[in-house]
Amino acid sequence: MRPIVISLRADEGGIMRPEYIETTIGKFILRVKRGLRYSGEHVWVSEENQQYCVGLTDYAQRRGGDIIFIEFPSANGLVKAGEPLALYETIKAALEVAAPFDCEIVDRNYDLEDQPESMNEDPYGAGWVARVKPADPESVEALLSPERYFELMKEEAENA
Repeated sequence: MRPIVISLRADEGGIMRPEYIETTIGKFILRVKRGLRYSGEHVWVSEENQQYCVGLTDYAQRRGGDIIFIEFPSANGLVKAGEPLALYETIKAALEVAAPFDCEIVDRNYDLEDQPESMNEDPYGAGWVARVKPADPESVEALLSPERYFELMKEEAENA
């Protein structure tokens, strides 16, 4: 097993801060972005103006392979934790991006319907899936820290 490598990036003040926690285990490149929260179903969550942006983690998109299709369930309103925010297909399987907590969908990234590869190319940026409002704001705090999610990924990759 290779050692953990922490990538550094200058913030607005020019101070170097870790942006990702990274390592490689076998064929898996494990890369977790700091400053986000994570679900055990490989979904990241980022706070934006009292709403939350949600997307598929780098690990999940690498494990699943090239994303070739995405669709959004037609239901609006409240989505329960674990229900799909989006359905996507890779060259290997049909999968879903599960809601990390009970939430209301505020917006969806419909650009992904024409460019599903954005989920592979930029999972923490242009590949975002939805913006949501949690039914219970405290449910966000129950999500995994980057360090805990990194340990979960390592364990999965080592057992794969």
